[in-house]
Amino acid sequence: MHITLHLTSSCNFNCEYCYTAKNENVISMSEEIAFKAIEFASNAMSPKIGVIFFGGEPLLKKDIIKATVERCKQLEAQDFLTYQFHYKITTNGLLLDDEFLQYALENNIHISLSIDGIKEAHDKHRKTTDGKGTHEIVVEKATKLLSYQPYANAYMVVTPENVSHYYESVKFLIDTGFIYIIASLNYAGKWEQKHYAVLKKQYEKLAKYYTTLTLKEKKFFFSPFEMKLSTHIKGKDILCTDCHLAQKQVSIAPNGDIYPCVQFVQDAISNTEFVIGNVVSGFDEQKRKIMYEKSQSANPDCDLCSITSRCNYKCSCLNWQTTGLLNQPSSVLCETEKILVPIVDKLGEDLFRRRSPLFIQKHYNTAYSIFSLMEDDNWMLMKNN
Repeated sequence: MHITLHLTSSCNFNCEYCYTAKNENVISMSEEIAFKAIEFASNAMSPKIGVIFFGGEPLLKKDIIKATVERCKQLEAQDFLTYQFHYKITTNGLLLDDEFLQYALENNIHISLSIDGIKEAHDKHRKTTDGKGTHEIVVEKATKLLSYQPYANAYMVVTPENVSHYYESVKFLIDTGFIYIIASLNYAGKWEQKHYAVLKKQYEKLAKYYTTLTLKEKKFFFSPFEMKLSTHIKGKDILCTDCHLAQKQVSIAPNGDIYPCVQFVQDAISNTEFVIGNVVSGFDEQKRKIMYEKSQSANPDCDLCSITSRCNYKCSCLNWQTTGLLNQPSSVLCETEKILVPIVDKLGEDLFRRRSPLFIQKHYNTAYSIFSLMEDDNWMLMKNN
């Protein structure tokens, strides 16, 4: 189970681009609401909770992060067999410093950094409030972050405006030292046929690069390739094709309102249609049930598609963001998934034919992901001691 605490609201829909430290419209979460959110999730969902600190920009509220972690520790001290928490922060990195990085290390807080790769890609969207690109600052912060957490995630967003730099940007992040790269397309962007053609070429370059790294036995994780490879090898069960909207994870707005997923929160004011409760009063079970059932309703067009079992078409959060409907994927998703799948399948078949040891371990040894995570955690423990 996971809850996302929106410590600050976003000033616009594309919250991954938010650098609004001085925006007067940003709403902040109080310590009281953060505590109630933790207690609500532990009682109503599960006592074992993944806590994700999100925004806007969560590091604007470092004091709330620290207070919340301390509250979780108190609950664990009462009954560790019952209460267990783990933590993650998604940040634009501008407010990262040694003090907080040391705190995160000591408290096992995993940090995911929003960085779009090379300067030309990153600065297309990620600017300060006065319009200046942030690439130079964020790369400096990335280097510092990796000195504390070499397994930290790089979270990059690929848009029609920066798609031509996709391959260069992934290579840049690998060269910078990132092992885990999560690349997501901005499906709400203005994608046209010319952009799809560029995306295909970029995926083909990335497939060759993926092959090169794998044959060199370099440990790395690159989404979306990894999941598509897994669905090809292990079948649809490896992919979360069934969206558990409002069930297994929820997002908490700064005022304590409960939303079914991250994108629905927006500015925490204007999208109340999707509020399914509050951390004080609990779930509105009827709204929660109705929303889940809507998300699960069949889509006839998708049922006829040959890659349905490997597609992300059931992500209700993404569907709503792009089409306004919980069960209707966008044409952008359809086009890009159809480009990606055959390229990744060819990549996987080639590496299997070559009997690449790393590829075999990654995708045929069910314990690989567990051992990889243990390796990362052991590094953290040794660093902390």
